[in-house]
Amino acid sequence: MPRPQRPGNPLIRKYLRTSHPDQADARGLGELKPVEPAARREGVPLLVDDQVYVMKYGTKYHTEWCQVVADKWAHAPRGLHVTLLADVGARTRCKDCDRTLKAARTSSAQEHDMPSRHPPEPAPPDTVIPLRVIGVAHGVLFLAAGPEHQELLNETAVEPATPLSVGGRRDGMVIRLDAARAEPLLVVQLDPRVTFRDGPYQVRLRRPLLRSATKPYAVESVEPAPQT
Repeated sequence: MPRPQRPGNPLIRKYLRTSHPDQADARGLGELKPVEPAARREGVPLLVDDQVYVMKYGTKYHTEWCQVVADKWAHAPRGLHVTLLADVGARTRCKDCDRTLKAARTSSAQEHDMPSRHPPEPAPPDTVIPLRVIGVAHGVLFLAAGPEHQELLNETAVEPATPLSVGGRRDGMVIRLDAARAEPLLVVQLDPRVTFRDGPYQVRLRRPLLRSATKPYAVESVEPAPQT
């Protein structure tokens, strides 16, 4: 018997809407010529020196994994392309990329020059937050945490390629964390080959991997909660 469909939820419809860039702004910038990235790490495209990130209707090109690129990958990864720097046409360089690179170099210099004054920050304790399913639609899973966890999740970021892990298998990718809600919301893009698993979930936190991170915590993974 097929699984009954859940009733429509206005919250789900809100997060399924995508904003379409203004196509007119991208006209005359030159033909978009996507190429295969130098490598991928858990699906995330990585660059070599002569490659940059571009968006289909974007007017900028990106040399770093800046916040603009991270947001595009989180919300609409199919719209993020890699091309050669020589093929950017009239697109202009993203200023956020310069700030991201400068912050990373500053952080690296501080760690190298002043190790005694800036010791590595200890890892946080194994922080696990319970989640419950509030909806699933079009391959997107919506999980909510309790209001008592809002403050901690407000200090938590989602980094690229954060997995939904089921039995040691990668069944999806966390694409958004909305901690502004009274019940913080995690949005997960399910792998189209997997079957949705209902029941309680949990999220694990860790220190961020990106040196340019602005928040003290990051999502390690989302996984089904152990049955008690």
